[in-house]
Amino acid sequence: MALTESPEKRWQTILALVLSALGIVYFVIQAFGVGIIWLISLFDTQTDMAVNIPNSLLVWASLLSAMLLVPILWLSINRLRGKPAPAWLDGRRPWIRKGLLATLLIWPVAIGLGWWVAGQPEWATFILGLFNILAAGIPVIWVYYLAQRKLVPGAIERKWQIFGFSLTATPILIVATELIVLAAVGLTAFAVVLFLISINPALEQTLTDIVDQLSSGQGMEVDLQILESYLKQPLVIFGLLAVMSGIIPLIEEILKPIALWALAGKGLTDQEGFVAGLLCGAGFALLENLLYFMNVGTAEEWLFMVIGRAGTGVLHMFGSALMGWGLARTWREGKGAFLALMTVLAVSFHGLWNGLAILGGLGPELVYGSTSTLGQRILFYLPLFGLLILQITTLFLINRYFRKAKTASDNPSLTPSDELDIPNSNSQENLKEDL
Repeated sequence: MALTESPEKRWQTILALVLSALGIVYFVIQAFGVGIIWLISLFDTQTDMAVNIPNSLLVWASLLSAMLLVPILWLSINRLRGKPAPAWLDGRRPWIRKGLLATLLIWPVAIGLGWWVAGQPEWATFILGLFNILAAGIPVIWVYYLAQRKLVPGAIERKWQIFGFSLTATPILIVATELIVLAAVGLTAFAVVLFLISINPALEQTLTDIVDQLSSGQGMEVDLQILESYLKQPLVIFGLLAVMSGIIPLIEEILKPIALWALAGKGLTDQEGFVAGLLCGAGFALLENLLYFMNVGTAEEWLFMVIGRAGTGVLHMFGSALMGWGLARTWREGKGAFLALMTVLAVSFHGLWNGLAILGGLGPELVYGSTSTLGQRILFYLPLFGLLILQITTLFLINRYFRKAKTASDNPSLTPSDELDIPNSNSQENLKEDL
């Protein structure tokens, strides 16, 4: 049975095809270019092996991004040809469910092996990127699967397009916006410092001494007591928290679900908005997590990064799911109070997470100094772990709320599925959207 679509949907399909094709070409070229630099550096005996690791990780991340855009390209071509989605994208097939269950065993093994590989530069420069993908990707898949289980998700093309846009375009938009805002904040901070120097000339001499020590390569010899005295100033603490727990969360939570705006006025249900928001957070979190791994220098840092970024993935999906729910209801009912509530919750959870992360990172150094033990460092991360459990529990409760809600009047022809959320295009929900 051939699928037909309106001219508007046809243009959307063409746009998705063009963007996915351009994205694939970009990531393949990036992987090839960085790969050439990486291979050349391997034969340079003057270059430390560890220096090659970031290039290797970028190659792995680029190839993964290109592969994840292939389904969008394929679906777009099939839609233009009037054909349903390929059978291999049908997530209700038994082998996909078995594969999903197998990841429960793969993830801890990947973490263990990745931790070992991260401590071996000669191995890390070749295969650490694979373990980064497994360590970062499996938690995202499971959070998405459990949070949308048995919900009405919407058409498969729509979901892949949302995920692809959030994986590629959304991070660029968010980073550009954050750089502009942070530049403005930096100029404001610079003006404040100039004002403080004007009323306290001794501050200028102190800052000059610190800069001289840093520029001469003696940064480790900077008087920590002097630095701490300034870092503990209420104005500095307020500024740091305002940026990390206020400005950054606000920008990201508003822009992460930007892919959903193409669905404004389409009668998106609460469940569809919630699931679409999960996909927005999943795409953004996956790419961000992979890029963060490029800053890891030791095996211990890699292990902490894996644990921390798994939690951050939940955070991004949680916030975007709330925003997607709020946007769907606002577009359908024309009332913004619920969206405002969801925005406040998403930004608040994100801001609290960032604040607790700062506490976990700086707390042990400020309290115990450089001699802090692993147990003392873990102690400062316990509040963050508690917040993670709260977010996972909330996603589970929202899922139960949707499953118990009477959605038959909104979607009488749709049957929820408890399988991995990649239904076939010839299912009832896709046929309904195509008409």
